[in-house]
Formats: sequence, C-alpha cells, structure tokens
Amino acid sequence: MAYQVLARKYRPQRFADVVGQDHVTRTLGNALEQNRIAHGYIFSGHRGIGKTTIARILAMALNCRRTIGSPERPTFEPCGSCESCEEVRAGNAVDVIEIDAATNRGIDEIRELRDAARYRPARDRYKIYILDEAHQITDAAFNALLKTLEEPPDHVVFMMATTQPEDILQTIRSRCQHFSFHAVRFDAILEQLKTIAADEGVDAAEDALGLLAEAGDGSMRDALSIMDQAIASAPVEGGRSRLEAAPIRELMGTMPNAVFARLLEQVSENNAAAVLAELDRLLANGNSPSQIARQLVRYLRNVLMARIAGETTELLQLSPDERARAAATALLFGEEELTRFLQIMLRTFDELNYRQEPRFHLELGVLKLVHLQRLLPLEELLTQLGSRTAPAASPVSTPVTTPVSTPARAATAAKAAPPGLAGPPAASPFERDAQRRMPPAPTSPRPQPQPPQSQPTVAPEPIPLPPAHGGARETANPQPADAARRANAGTLVAEGSAPEPSPRPSLDLDGMRAAACAALESGGHTTAAALLGVARWTETPEAVRVEVAAKKTMLGLAMNSEAEKLVRAAVRPFAGQPPRPVEWIPAEGGSTKVAPPPPPGGSVQALALENPLVRQAQELFGAEVRSVVDLRGKR
Repeated sequence: MAYQVLARKYRPQRFADVVGQDHVTRTLGNALEQNRIAHGYIFSGHRGIGKTTIARILAMALNCRRTIGSPERPTFEPCGSCESCEEVRAGNAVDVIEIDAATNRGIDEIRELRDAARYRPARDRYKIYILDEAHQITDAAFNALLKTLEEPPDHVVFMMATTQPEDILQTIRSRCQHFSFHAVRFDAILEQLKTIAADEGVDAAEDALGLLAEAGDGSMRDALSIMDQAIASAPVEGGRSRLEAAPIRELMGTMPNAVFARLLEQVSENNAAAVLAELDRLLANGNSPSQIARQLVRYLRNVLMARIAGETTELLQLSPDERARAAATALLFGEEELTRFLQIMLRTFDELNYRQEPRFHLELGVLKLVHLQRLLPLEELLTQLGSRTAPAASPVSTPVTTPVSTPARAATAAKAAPPGLAGPPAASPFERDAQRRMPPAPTSPRPQPQPPQSQPTVAPEPIPLPPAHGGARETANPQPADAARRANAGTLVAEGSAPEPSPRPSLDLDGMRAAACAALESGGHTTAAALLGVARWTETPEAVRVEVAAKKTMLGLAMNSEAEKLVRAAVRPFAGQPPRPVEWIPAEGGSTKVAPPPPPGGSVQALALENPLVRQAQELFGAEVRSVVDLRGKR
C-alpha cells in the first residue's frame, strides 16, 4: 500500500477526535440526538482546522444505517462500520457529493446541482452536497441556488466550507446555520503531536515538538505536514526516527529565539555596533531580511505578552523553555518600550515587501530600537522642568516617588539630560495619579494638623461711649483696636495665608507713547505713529488701553501685524513686571469720544493736513487721510 501522509492518516472519523472545536461538535451532536437537522450549514474559519472533516463526519452521522441508542450506535457518533459510513470515509458514496467550488463556481454548474437536488437519494436517507471553498462561487451562481436553499426538498442538506465567509452573499448566510471555527490552541496541537509521535514510533524532543506546534500557527494540518517533513529528514537510531530542534529549524529556514533574545539584550545595553554585527551574522548565514523581521516581530509579541500577563499566561503560544526565555527578555524593558518596539518592527516588516534594499531598511529599523533607549519620556522631562520652576518654599510638602525605569534608560537619561536639569529625577504625573488612586496604607494614628483659617479673625467692635459735652460720639481707645487688627493680620501670615497684594506701581505712559511713536517712525509706519501720538493712553490693572481717534477700518489698516510687533517690542521695557499688554481701541466704538488733536507740527502728516486742497476734499467728500508718503527729495 502506498504511503499515506500524517494529515490524511490521522484525519478524525468521529466528532470526539476533532481537536479544538468543541463548540461545533457539541451543537451538532445535540442536533442529531434531537433530530433537529438544518437544510444548510456554513463552516468557516482558519485553514486546516477541521471544516471539511466535520462536514464529512456529519454526513456519515446523517446517513448512518444504525439508529442512535442502539447497541451498535449508542451515541450520536457514526458507527463507522456500516456500508454508508465506509463509503463516505472512502469518498465514493453515491448520495454524498463533494464539490470543489473553486473550479465549479459558475452558474451552469450550480444549475446542474439544483436540477439534481430535486431527485431523491439513491439509497441513503439524505442527499448531501459538500461545497468546499464556497466563497469562490460567483454571485450569479449563488442567486441561482437561492430559491433551492430557501425552500429545499426534505432529503437535501447543503454544507459549505469556506475561509472567507464575508464573501458569501448575506441572503445565502441568512438561510443557513453558520458555525465559526476557532484556531487550534498551541497546547492542543502539542498534545496531538505527542500522541502521533508515540504511535509512529518517533523519539521527539519536547522543544522539537513545540517548534512544530508553533510553526502550525493554529492549524493542525499545517503542523502535521511539517512533522511529516521533519520525520523524513530526521536521522534514524535503532529503527526509530529522532526529532531535534536544530535540524527542524534548519529545515524550515528559521532561527532560534536565543538569537533574538541576545539581539534585544544588546539593544537594552545601547550597543548599536553589536546589534549590527548580529544582524550581519544572520544575513551572512543566508537568512532573508523579511524572515528575520517576521521572526523578530513574533518574538517581540511574545515578550510583550510575558511582560503584561506573566510567564504562565495562555497568550504565550510557546514551549516551557521558550516561555522562560521570553520572560527573561521582558525584564529588560517596560511595557511602553516593548509596545514601541513592536510598532517599529511591524512597520519595518511592511516596508521590506516593496523596498529595493531590504537589508538597509532592516538595519535602520533595528537601529531605531537602540535609539528609543536614548530618549527621555516626555512626562519625565516635563516633570523635571516643573520641579525646577516650582516655588522653593511650601508649608506642606507632598511626598515624591521616583518612577521605576530600566537601568539603560536611567543611564541614558543622565547622559542626555540638559545641564540645567541635572539632579534627582522627579515623579512622573502618571505615577502620582496611580498613587492617588491607590488606597492608603494603614498607619498608626497620629494628630492631624489643623487647617488654616479661611477668614481673618475680626477684632471686637469698639464700644461707643456717651457723648461728652453734648458733642459727637467718640470711640474708646482706637489705638488698641488698630493694634489688634494688625496682630490678627500678622497671625494669618504666620499660619500660611497670603497677605494682601501691594498695589502695582504706575506705568510711564508718556515714555511708552514716545517709544512706540519712535519705533513706528523708524519702521516707516508714519500714519500709525501719528495716530498713537495723539491717542489717549490709560492704565488699567490688566492692560494699557490706547483709544485712537480713528474709525475701526482705518485703525486696522494702520496698525497691521508689523506695526503691532514694533509697538509691543518698544513698550516692553515700560510695561512693568509682569508686563501688561497694550490694547488699541477705536474711539468711535468706546464709551469715550476722543477729539483728534492736531498732528504734531513738522511731521509729514501735519503738512498734508494743512494743505488747502486736502482740507477742501475733506469738507466736500468727508474724506480721510489714511496714509501719507513723503516723496520729497526722491527724483
């Protein structure tokens, strides 16, 4: 007999033999026991996880000649010994038609199927159609099958297996029972491989089987295919094949995770030269940049899962030895750093598919991991800046906790910190928020400080005395009352209350006016200089108001952005500390009407306004002189 590959030899023949799909087998078993058979099923999911296998087992169970509950068939499982079960297992059953929908996808083939479905089965109870890769069927062919699926004959059952259920028309999916298959867990694949290795007489190491299960990537068929290939290439000792991890890696063209653990260790040490040398050795051994990036991404993902959920989490699809290695690497970095690493390598892996120099892009991507170790987190930098600008004295101090960081990042932060920020690192705002949300630790009771008084103590009212000599009433002993008020004020200051602010000194408005006009004259803004020179400058606690005798439109044209910059720079020395901003307001829009005084004598603006023609134009047309250009001396 010809050799049969492991994927076919160990194909399940009963629902109980299917690995990792308990939710599907349990539902179908209950439906068989209760005789609740649907006319259409859709089995969807990852490749090699049992979709077509379960369709065949269900077909055997439906057409099995043994009755459920009989001695030959005590459960809903097919007996496997009757003629119908044997024919389905061999693939030559007359009433179980398995169609490759990838090649028979047109409307003509579906019309033939629809016409044949009207006739009753030749011998068995049901006529069953298994459509593999059903998403390949065209929309027109699906529409031709639609009426048959909606009102099928009692003897027809359709089963559609697909990896892309979203490509099947919604009208088809709504008429069928949809079962979504899960990817097989790593532990389930590993146990199945151990059982098969024992049945085949293969001595397999634990790490070798773990490598095969990891390469299966959730697919039992893929893992069995790789195992078949590994057994063929393994050495034979005493008539038994011996599976080791190193030959399997060489067979699959993969690298051990110890290489990537060493690479990330060099990244944590900020050793860019060692990282590039390690990449050069991997490339010199014949590994492609895309394969290196793919495995590094997978290893980073496992390290991140170990950092988040621990070494024993089910999120790690690894053998025990590989779990320990990933957990050791996770101790070198923080969760945020590993997240950034994974993001950078995913982007690098995508770029390698369409770049002309993949090696250069791989080296650049790995160097970015080293550079990330040399960066200070933004929250730490902001906290250090805040600690340098914070007030020196404070009555009540808040305990500060230094954030935990890796040794490499701490050493890099000490080197990369600016000279003005040297000193002990301050607490991160995120750490403070986490501490604030945590419940306080139980401590021994101790006296609590009394909060400062919110209102000053008011001295008792002076006692009025009877009027002397029939004149005005006098206050008894006014000096002690004033002394009491001053004493109370002093007490409040000592307890931490802020004293009343002293009045701010008056500004030199004339100096501000002169400086602003001089700056505008030197910058060529003569109109703006003339307007501010005759404007009314007033001082408020918040700003300096300049009321200009001009309309809003004219003021906007004269005081453009360049003129504003000149004025603000000129008046800054006169604006006090902290400086008060300057606001110019057209007098026509304010509450005060400012009469425009005559321009200063000798200026170009004054000469223009004194011109008889200009005055006549102003009287006749109500014109405004917005800007004056001095062309004297320019020939």
